[in-house]
Amino acid sequence: KGESFMNRVIEEFAQMLDDAEFVFTNAWKSFLCQVDIDKIKITIYEKDVAVNKHEREIRRMLVEHLSINPRKDIPGCLTLMSVVKDAERIGDYSKNIFDVGILFNCEIQNMKYLQQLTSIQEKVVLNFSNLKDAFVNSDEAAAQKILRDYSAIKDDCNNILHDLFNVKLSTREAVATALLSRYLKRINSH
Repeated sequence: KGESFMNRVIEEFAQMLDDAEFVFTNAWKSFLCQVDIDKIKITIYEKDVAVNKHEREIRRMLVEHLSINPRKDIPGCLTLMSVVKDAERIGDYSKNIFDVGILFNCEIQNMKYLQQLTSIQEKVVLNFSNLKDAFVNSDEAAAQKILRDYSAIKDDCNNILHDLFNVKLSTREAVATALLSRYLKRINSH
Protein backbone atom coordinates (compact mmCIF):
# COMPACT_ATOMS: atom_id res chain seq x y z
CA LYS A 1 0.00 0.00 0.00
CA GLY A 2 2.61 2.48 1.09
CA GLU A 3 4.82 1.85 -1.93
CA SER A 4 2.04 2.16 -4.50
CA PHE A 5 0.74 5.27 -2.71
CA MET A 6 4.18 6.88 -2.81
CA ASN A 7 4.64 5.87 -6.46
CA ARG A 8 1.35 7.62 -7.33
CA VAL A 9 2.41 10.75 -5.46
CA ILE A 10 5.82 10.75 -7.17
CA GLU A 11 4.25 10.22 -10.62
CA GLU A 12 1.81 13.06 -10.03
CA PHE A 13 4.61 15.32 -8.80
CA ALA A 14 6.83 14.44 -11.78
CA GLN A 15 4.00 15.44 -14.14
CA MET A 16 3.50 18.62 -12.15
CA LEU A 17 7.19 19.47 -12.61
CA ASP A 18 6.98 18.72 -16.34
CA ASP A 19 4.02 21.07 -16.69
CA ALA A 20 5.72 23.80 -14.62
CA GLU A 21 8.87 23.44 -16.74
CA PHE A 22 6.76 23.78 -19.91
CA VAL A 23 5.23 27.02 -18.61
CA PHE A 24 8.63 28.36 -17.54
CA THR A 25 10.41 27.48 -20.79
CA ASN A 26 7.67 28.77 -23.07
CA ALA A 27 7.10 31.90 -21.01
CA TRP A 28 10.76 32.75 -21.51
CA LYS A 29 10.59 31.91 -25.22
CA SER A 30 7.59 34.23 -25.46
CA PHE A 31 9.52 37.01 -23.78
CA LEU A 32 12.36 36.47 -26.29
CA CYS A 33 9.82 36.38 -29.16
CA GLN A 34 10.90 32.85 -30.10
CA VAL A 35 7.29 31.64 -30.11
CA ASP A 36 4.08 33.34 -31.15
CA ILE A 37 2.49 34.66 -27.95
CA ASP A 38 -1.03 34.36 -29.35
CA LYS A 39 -0.48 30.72 -30.34
CA ILE A 40 1.12 29.61 -27.07
CA LYS A 41 -1.02 31.67 -24.67
CA ILE A 42 -3.85 29.17 -24.27
CA THR A 43 -1.43 26.26 -23.82
CA ILE A 44 0.54 28.13 -21.16
CA TYR A 45 -2.62 28.93 -19.20
CA GLU A 46 -3.86 25.33 -19.59
CA LYS A 47 -0.53 23.98 -18.29
CA ASP A 48 -0.69 26.40 -15.35
CA VAL A 49 -4.19 25.13 -14.57
CA ALA A 50 -2.80 21.57 -14.80
CA VAL A 51 -0.05 22.46 -12.30
CA ASN A 52 -2.73 23.70 -9.90
CA LYS A 53 -4.77 20.50 -10.41
CA HIS A 54 -1.70 18.36 -9.69
CA GLU A 55 -1.16 20.29 -6.46
CA ARG A 56 -4.74 19.71 -5.34
CA GLU A 57 -4.59 16.02 -6.30
CA ILE A 58 -1.36 15.42 -4.41
CA ARG A 59 -2.65 17.26 -1.35
CA ARG A 60 -5.88 15.23 -1.52
CA MET A 61 -3.90 11.99 -1.69
CA LEU A 62 -1.71 13.04 1.25
CA VAL A 63 -4.66 14.08 3.43
CA GLU A 64 -6.49 10.88 2.55
CA HIS A 65 -3.39 8.84 3.40
CA LEU A 66 -2.99 10.60 6.74
CA SER A 67 -6.65 10.17 7.60
CA ILE A 68 -6.37 6.41 7.03
CA ASN A 69 -2.94 6.13 8.70
CA PRO A 70 -2.93 8.99 11.23
CA ARG A 71 0.22 7.83 13.02
CA LYS A 72 2.33 7.09 9.96
CA ASP A 73 4.32 9.30 7.65
CA ILE A 74 3.25 12.63 9.16
CA PRO A 75 6.62 14.40 8.72
CA GLY A 76 7.03 13.03 5.19
CA CYS A 77 3.52 14.01 4.14
CA LEU A 78 3.87 17.51 5.58
CA THR A 79 7.18 17.91 3.76
CA LEU A 80 5.57 16.74 0.52
CA MET A 81 2.76 19.27 0.96
CA SER A 82 5.34 22.03 1.29
CA VAL A 83 7.33 20.84 -1.75
CA VAL A 84 4.16 20.61 -3.83
CA LYS A 85 3.18 24.16 -2.84
CA ASP A 86 6.62 25.35 -3.95
CA ALA A 87 6.18 23.64 -7.33
CA GLU A 88 2.81 25.35 -7.72
CA ARG A 89 4.44 28.71 -7.04
CA ILE A 90 6.98 27.97 -9.82
CA GLY A 91 4.03 27.75 -12.21
CA ASP A 92 2.66 31.06 -10.96
CA TYR A 93 5.97 32.91 -11.29
CA SER A 94 6.51 31.38 -14.73
CA LYS A 95 3.12 32.65 -15.82
CA ASN A 96 4.16 36.08 -14.48
CA ILE A 97 7.20 35.95 -16.79
CA PHE A 98 4.81 35.26 -19.66
CA ASP A 99 2.75 38.29 -18.65
CA VAL A 100 5.89 40.48 -18.70
CA GLY A 101 6.58 39.16 -22.20
CA ILE A 102 3.09 40.19 -23.31
CA LEU A 103 3.50 43.68 -21.85
CA PHE A 104 7.06 44.13 -23.12
CA ASN A 105 5.82 43.14 -26.58
CA CYS A 106 9.08 41.89 -28.13
CA GLU A 107 10.97 45.13 -27.46
CA ILE A 108 14.12 43.34 -26.28
CA GLN A 109 16.63 44.29 -28.98
CA ASN A 110 18.65 46.73 -26.86
CA MET A 111 17.72 45.51 -23.41
CA LYS A 112 20.78 46.10 -21.20
CA TYR A 113 20.40 43.05 -18.95
CA LEU A 114 19.04 40.56 -21.49
CA GLN A 115 22.21 38.47 -21.62
CA GLN A 116 22.47 38.22 -17.82
CA LEU A 117 18.77 37.39 -17.44
CA THR A 118 18.97 34.75 -20.17
CA SER A 119 22.03 33.21 -18.50
CA ILE A 120 20.12 32.99 -15.22
CA GLN A 121 17.08 31.49 -16.97
CA GLU A 122 19.27 28.84 -18.61
CA LYS A 123 20.71 27.84 -15.22
CA VAL A 124 17.26 27.66 -13.67
CA VAL A 125 15.84 25.54 -16.50
CA LEU A 126 18.71 23.05 -16.07
CA ASN A 127 17.68 22.64 -12.45
CA PHE A 128 14.24 21.36 -13.49
CA SER A 129 15.70 18.05 -14.69
CA ASN A 130 17.97 17.89 -11.64
CA LEU A 131 14.98 18.51 -9.40
CA LYS A 132 12.97 15.80 -11.08
CA ASP A 133 15.90 13.35 -10.79
CA ALA A 134 16.47 14.28 -7.17
CA PHE A 135 12.85 13.72 -6.25
CA VAL A 136 11.81 10.80 -8.44
CA ASN A 137 15.01 8.79 -7.98
CA SER A 138 15.91 9.99 -4.47
CA ASP A 139 19.15 11.23 -6.05
CA GLU A 140 21.09 13.01 -3.35
CA ALA A 141 23.82 14.14 -5.76
CA ALA A 142 21.25 15.88 -7.98
CA ALA A 143 19.75 17.56 -4.89
CA GLN A 144 23.20 18.73 -3.76
CA LYS A 145 23.86 20.22 -7.22
CA ILE A 146 20.65 22.24 -7.02
CA LEU A 147 21.68 23.55 -3.60
CA ARG A 148 25.15 24.51 -4.90
CA ASP A 149 23.64 26.36 -7.87
CA TYR A 150 21.02 28.08 -5.73
CA SER A 151 23.32 30.68 -4.14
CA ALA A 152 25.04 31.65 -7.38
CA ILE A 153 21.72 32.17 -9.16
CA LYS A 154 20.34 34.15 -6.22
CA ASP A 155 23.45 36.36 -6.22
CA ASP A 156 23.17 36.94 -9.99
CA CYS A 157 19.56 38.10 -9.56
CA ASN A 158 20.47 40.35 -6.62
CA ASN A 159 23.35 41.89 -8.58
CA ILE A 160 21.01 42.88 -11.40
CA LEU A 161 18.51 44.40 -8.97
CA HIS A 162 21.21 46.37 -7.15
CA ASP A 163 22.78 47.52 -10.42
CA LEU A 164 19.43 48.87 -11.62
CA PHE A 165 19.71 51.68 -9.06
CA ASN A 166 22.92 52.90 -10.68
CA VAL A 167 21.98 52.96 -14.37
CA LYS A 168 19.68 55.05 -16.51
CA LEU A 169 17.05 52.96 -18.28
CA SER A 170 13.59 53.67 -19.57
CA THR A 171 10.92 53.02 -16.98
CA ARG A 172 9.56 50.22 -19.14
CA GLU A 173 12.91 48.42 -19.36
CA ALA A 174 13.76 48.98 -15.69
CA VAL A 175 10.41 47.57 -14.55
CA ALA A 176 10.65 44.55 -16.86
CA THR A 177 14.23 43.87 -15.75
CA ALA A 178 13.34 44.16 -12.06
CA LEU A 179 10.31 41.89 -12.43
CA LEU A 180 12.15 39.26 -14.45
CA SER A 181 15.08 39.24 -12.05
CA ARG A 182 12.73 38.87 -9.10
CA TYR A 183 10.64 36.12 -10.75
CA LEU A 184 13.77 34.16 -11.70
CA LYS A 185 15.06 34.52 -8.14
CA ARG A 186 11.76 33.26 -6.68
CA ILE A 187 11.58 30.32 -9.10
CA ASN A 188 15.14 29.45 -8.13
CA SER A 189 14.17 29.66 -4.43
CA HIS A 190 11.16 27.40 -4.85
